[in-house]
Amino acid sequence: MTGLKLITFDLDNTLWPVDEVIRQAERTCGAWIAEHHPEASAALTAERIRSVRDQLIGEQPDYLNNLTRLRRDAMAQAFIEAGFAEREARHIAQDAFLVFHEARNKVSFFPGALEVLETLADSYTLGALSNGNADLEQIGIRDLFAFHHSAESIGKRKPEADMFRAALHSAGVTATQAVHVGDHPLEDVDAARQHGFHAVWANLIDLSWPSDLDQPSHYIHNLHELTDLLPLFDD
Repeated sequence: MTGLKLITFDLDNTLWPVDEVIRQAERTCGAWIAEHHPEASAALTAERIRSVRDQLIGEQPDYLNNLTRLRRDAMAQAFIEAGFAEREARHIAQDAFLVFHEARNKVSFFPGALEVLETLADSYTLGALSNGNADLEQIGIRDLFAFHHSAESIGKRKPEADMFRAALHSAGVTATQAVHVGDHPLEDVDAARQHGFHAVWANLIDLSWPSDLDQPSHYIHNLHELTDLLPLFDD
C-alpha cells in the first residue's frame, strides 16, 4: 500500500463556475475604462478583445501559457490599433488588467467546495494546478493549499507533464500517491492518468465526455462526493 497523500485540484469550473465570473470581470473592466479613459472605451469592447486575442494566439501560440500576458497585450493592441501611442496604450492596459483581475477573483464556490477543502486539508496535502490566472490569495483560500502551480508559473499548460511533475516534486510523493480532480476531460482527467496520477472527473457543470477519450473511472457531480471516492486510491 502506497496510500494517498496528495490531492491536486483544477480551479475554474472545478471549485467554482467561471464563465459568469469572466463576463462580470470584463464588464467591470470596461466600466472602469469608460470612467477613467473614455477616449479609449470604444476600442475595448469584449468582442474586440476576443478578436485581438485570437489573432495574437494565432501568431504566438505560446500566449496560451500566460493568460495574463495575453489579455493585457490584447487590450494594449486594441488601443494601439485605435490610434493610441504604444506607451500610453500599454499603461492603460496594465491598469485595466489589474481591475479585471481583481474582479476575476471574486468567485462563488460550488456547493460544499470550501467545506470539502477544509476537511481534506486536515488529512492530505492539497495542491492547485491551473491553466488560468486565478489568485488563491485574493480569493481567500491560499492557506488551504501547500502549493499552486499554473501555466504561468510553470511555463506549460496542462495536459503537458510539467505541472504534474512540479506537483509531485512540491509534495515529495510519487504519482501513485496522488489524485487530480478537474473538470476538463483532456487537460485534467486524461492528462492526470497519462502522467500516472489517479484522476477524478469533476463534472459539476454537466459536460459531455468526448467520444475519442477513454471513459473516466471515477467522476463526481458534487464535491461532497469526493470524500467517498478517496478510499479507493489507498490501495
